[in-house]
Amino acid sequence: MKSMKPQHWFWEHFPWIVAGIGGLYLLSGAIFATTWRGPVRLGDVAALPVVHEGRVQPLDTTARISLMIISGRQTTRDKENRTVPAIKWLLDLMTKDPAAGAYKIFRIENDQVLALLGLEPRSGFRYSVNEIDPPRIQDFDHQAQRASAIDPKNRSLFEAKVVELAHHFDLFMKLSSFRAPHVIPPMNGEKRWRTLMEAAEDLQRGANGNEAVEAYLTLLQSYRKAFKAPADDSEAFTLKNDPETFNAALKDFEKLLQREMPREAASARTETFFNAFEPFHRCCVLYIFVFILACIGWLANSPQINRAAFWLAVVAVSVHTLGLIARMYLMDRWFVFVTNLYSSAIFIGWGCVGLGLFLEWYYHNGIGNVAAAVAGSLSLIVAHNLGLSGDTLAQLQAVLDTNFWLATHVTCITMGYTATFVAGILGILFVLQGMFTRSLTRDGAASLGKMIYGVNCFAILFSFTGTVLGGIWADQSWGRFWGWDPKENGALIIVLWNAIVLHARWAGMIKQRGLAVLSIGGNIVTAWSWFGVNMLGVGLHAYGFIPGAVLWMGIFIFSQLAVIGLGMLPMRYWLSFKPM
Repeated sequence: MKSMKPQHWFWEHFPWIVAGIGGLYLLSGAIFATTWRGPVRLGDVAALPVVHEGRVQPLDTTARISLMIISGRQTTRDKENRTVPAIKWLLDLMTKDPAAGAYKIFRIENDQVLALLGLEPRSGFRYSVNEIDPPRIQDFDHQAQRASAIDPKNRSLFEAKVVELAHHFDLFMKLSSFRAPHVIPPMNGEKRWRTLMEAAEDLQRGANGNEAVEAYLTLLQSYRKAFKAPADDSEAFTLKNDPETFNAALKDFEKLLQREMPREAASARTETFFNAFEPFHRCCVLYIFVFILACIGWLANSPQINRAAFWLAVVAVSVHTLGLIARMYLMDRWFVFVTNLYSSAIFIGWGCVGLGLFLEWYYHNGIGNVAAAVAGSLSLIVAHNLGLSGDTLAQLQAVLDTNFWLATHVTCITMGYTATFVAGILGILFVLQGMFTRSLTRDGAASLGKMIYGVNCFAILFSFTGTVLGGIWADQSWGRFWGWDPKENGALIIVLWNAIVLHARWAGMIKQRGLAVLSIGGNIVTAWSWFGVNMLGVGLHAYGFIPGAVLWMGIFIFSQLAVIGLGMLPMRYWLSFKPM
């Protein structure tokens, strides 16, 4: 009996142990969330505020986004194949360090583009600017000018890739020639930020009264003194050459910022930490572990494992919530959760997890955990891929720049998306559990049917309210309540689909299985309203054309139709309802 006590104690406290491990994982990420460690305070340079793409952001964000656009990654590698953070790459570029031209950052996959530049295909498809002959660049520029004159919808794959790479070259040249970002803050009554090139031109004219210009130039000059080519040091890029001079110049510049713009400096430090901590990536990892635990607990019929999955999801969604709050702080838009497609994926994932955990708290059957984990992880994966295209905190178009409607219409319509997706995920679980396992009892089917029904009621409430609010906003912005715009049609289709599901249930035309199958169809209409209409590239709501998503949209729709087909098979083929 004594040997059983430790095992009993372990299982009694297993949920809290799992939640504690998840918390330690997040805490360790927060403690070690840094851009750079070493005698040179490069991490503090990363937190310096600049203006780029219309908003104040830390230099770290500019470096990460620029490298992400060019390379598809937020780090690169030096000639010794060691990881180089984005901020060091950018500073090497800005200070004309020879290493900048040797970094393999340009991702070129198209064979015709490679041939045009005289390059050979290689693993990873990344090339440095030093590998391209100048005469080849001239030929490329000619092709890029020709392709740019063609309507994007009529471009061949080669032409589209040439234009894309030309934009990457242009960004690289802007950064290396000091035409971006705007690094010199306004001081002494000035109104605007300036690029280093503009500041240098002012110095030549003798028209400079901004003490930040000299401080910034001193900072860049001392950067070259703080770094030199590594010799035997395999742990860091820095040799103790002259980091003190660099750190002193940085301290002087930080004093100027703290005196003139403390709010911008604090916001930039917060965003730098946010970038390094990567809260949504860490939440995605935890949601995957929640899914694994939930499946084990579900199949093993273990309440303790289900509770462990639940509390681990609570830990993850808590950080997910803090991430949303941090984004609102950085954009200075309180109670505005959704401003673009990226943030919609973040918010939909958060709502799906919250709704799934509520269902789990109420029913205690493990299904809510699975639904929360699937929706949370997949939505954050979608968000990650959406974030590869640029700044996720970018300024809004003028027609969207109103906090009231963003906090009401957009939040309501997105909650409608969320609930419809959760109902669809529950429908998928109903079909897969019934078809491939014997665990779906008649009582379990009735319970799951109640969950789907309740979520559908929630979905139609928010989708209808959000659609009406959207019409009022459209009347104020464009002078008409409804214009049969593709996005408006998509929102209406969601309302109508949820109405069909509920009316079919009320009229007795369907029961639990029919309710599940129809709810899976809601995934298709919601995905179309969320992403599909953007692929059309037309309409007043087409704010984010994403041609690369067409294939994934097709795969998603096919997968949902396949599950619907399974759900419509006669019950004699369902493993849960076959006679033993």
